[in-house]
Amino acid sequence: MAAEKMNIFLFPQGEQVASLLEAKNEDGTPLYPAAVIMMGRRATKTSSIQATLLGRCLTIPGYRIISTAQNGSMASQFLAELGSTLESTWPDENSRPFKFYKSNGNIRIVFENGSQWKCTKPLADGFRGSYADCILIDEAGELDPKTSEDLVAGALPVLATRPNAQIIITGTPPKVRDGILWDYLQAGRKGTDELGILDYSMRPDQDATDESLWWEIYPGLSSGLVKLSFLRKAFETQGLLSFSREFLCLDPVAASIRAIPEEDWLATQVENLLELPKDNYAVAFDIAQDGSSAAVAVAWYTSDGQPHVQVLQHKASFSWMPMYLGKLLTSQKGLEVGFDSIGNNLSVFQTIQRMKQVPKQGLRAMTMKEVSSGVALMTSHISDHALVHAKDPSLDTAAAEVAFRYVSDSRLFGRRQSSTDISPLIAASNALFLAAGKSHSGAYKKRQVILL
Repeated sequence: MAAEKMNIFLFPQGEQVASLLEAKNEDGTPLYPAAVIMMGRRATKTSSIQATLLGRCLTIPGYRIISTAQNGSMASQFLAELGSTLESTWPDENSRPFKFYKSNGNIRIVFENGSQWKCTKPLADGFRGSYADCILIDEAGELDPKTSEDLVAGALPVLATRPNAQIIITGTPPKVRDGILWDYLQAGRKGTDELGILDYSMRPDQDATDESLWWEIYPGLSSGLVKLSFLRKAFETQGLLSFSREFLCLDPVAASIRAIPEEDWLATQVENLLELPKDNYAVAFDIAQDGSSAAVAVAWYTSDGQPHVQVLQHKASFSWMPMYLGKLLTSQKGLEVGFDSIGNNLSVFQTIQRMKQVPKQGLRAMTMKEVSSGVALMTSHISDHALVHAKDPSLDTAAAEVAFRYVSDSRLFGRRQSSTDISPLIAASNALFLAAGKSHSGAYKKRQVILL
């Protein structure tokens, strides 16, 4: 009924919102006295919450709601829009079951059954001296940590004496891993008692450029509310990082945040060096940004599709690399050697081009999109506990110290610390991308066949 009064249709995600908020214990009290809802923009997150709370105001005498948002102006705007919608639903002022008050920024809706919904600024002072059955904090991801702390200190006591009290925190991901939305989201993901969670968030290892992920993660698309063409345009205009955050609810990223969880990395690590197939493998190289070290790695997929990576060589400097790669290209007919065509990698490529009697056709300059696809492949395989790799100090260190970085529409590997060498991991992910397109045949050989 409340959704109809707001002139909205409850899509499946809206029904999930209502089910979460309305879940009850046997005694009728809220199953979740606190609820956190993470959902991409334009997917009816806020309107579904408002419809649920409006239903309470219309049916529960004396029910009181206080709502806020990222600032006082937006909090007022959200409630003012709701009030205007209700006025249009009940055009006859004399028959309305509510009064809509707007004066000097003080906006509230008072219902004939004694229920009341008002808004306030996101500060402790806005809550002091009040009481409420429900507090709604919308766009909570936009609140900085200090404001969040102040808000919690002022808001929670407002609910203390109400037996059916509930606090609702909602929004899209914050820019940093701190603040009220992040804290409640993390607690909900861990399964905290009496904290309900509805979380439409992509995992960090997933590829946000993959449109099939959009259908999976963004309910606005899967419900038919938003067209695919709209999302494509949003991706084009906003860029990868902003799009991932706003529509796919990607957790905050930072250079200090580890891209590969230790548990996932160790899950498929083996003790001994791996065996290589007779063919259908790929090699890639990468040089540290400052040229202090360089790595060569190999990757392949077994006939049943299991991915493998191994570091072939990792040494200081990169003066040794042209000769090393030249021998590989000469001894391994048809070998494909990939590299990101930037910096010192290009210098190695140019040196090999001048080397006589070395096959050049196997050298493959990779585009940024291809490098990014290699990152997506590797992180996905690691998350699925599928990537087989042997213990290797250089590769293990790189996995522990790698972060994500974003360049235009590409997600790449970056360094958590400026002094860290992640070239072994970059070489491995590039090789993995090349190996993914190869067919599988032949028996297996020991790794030393191509070690020089």
